[in-house]
Formats: sequence, C-alpha cells, structure tokens
Amino acid sequence: MFKKIVILLIFIVGLSLSIKAQEDTSITGSHHKLNKAVKEKLMEKLDIDEATANKFFSLFNKQKKVIREYNKDKKQLMKSIEENPGASDVLTKINELIEIDDKINKSRKEFISDLQKIFTPKQIAQSITFQKNLRKLFLKDKKDKRK
Repeated sequence: MFKKIVILLIFIVGLSLSIKAQEDTSITGSHHKLNKAVKEKLMEKLDIDEATANKFFSLFNKQKKVIREYNKDKKQLMKSIEENPGASDVLTKINELIEIDDKINKSRKEFISDLQKIFTPKQIAQSITFQKNLRKLFLKDKKDKRK
C-alpha cells in the first residue's frame, strides 16, 4: 500500500512539472509571436525592411535595459529617502536622483542619435509615436486586466 502511494505521489509531481514546462513554452511562444507582430507593424508604419527593423530593436532593447537599471537605482534611492528622510546624507541621495535623471536623458539622446544612423528624421518621429502608442496600448491592457 505504501509503495503505491509513493509511486502515485511521484507520478503526480512528475505530471505537475511536465505541465509547468508546457506553460513556460507557451509563454515564450506568445512572447515571440508578440515581438514578431510588433516588428511587422513597425516595418509597415515606417516603411522599412526587416534588417533595419532588427537594428532598431537591437538599439531599443539595449536602451530599454539601461533605462530599467537607472529606474531600479532610482527606486532604491527613493525607498531609502522615504524610510529615513532625516538622514544626514539625504541631500546627497536627492542629488543622486537628479544625476540619475540626467543619465536617463543622456541615454535617450544617445538613442535618438543612434537612430539617426538608420532612420530619416521622419522615421524617427514615426518610431517615437509608434513607441508611445504601443506603450499606451500595453498600459491600457494592463489596467483592464487589473479590473
């Protein structure tokens, strides 16, 4: 009897791990499909080829990663300031926040400068609008899912 319970338990654990692995694959697949759809829409809106779109997304992802790191640093600083606003080094932390904002703006300028190597000014403007609208769409979708 005990052996049957152990075997059943092992089978259930194995089955649950198998189901979890399939979920991860579908998430990755969905992410890939979404990226492909976004790339196709960008190519259509800006009238660019796939190689140029790939260059854009390479630059975009690199810049997004940098901004994410800066925002992570800002969040940690803000938490520290909120937890102890009377700390002796609070002005230093506030100045660090300002410096991070400056770094974020510098990164955005560099991104636009890099885009000038692959896009016309009109395409840069269109890509900025495209990014803004895409961000709005995702934020709206995220908001709708919370309700």
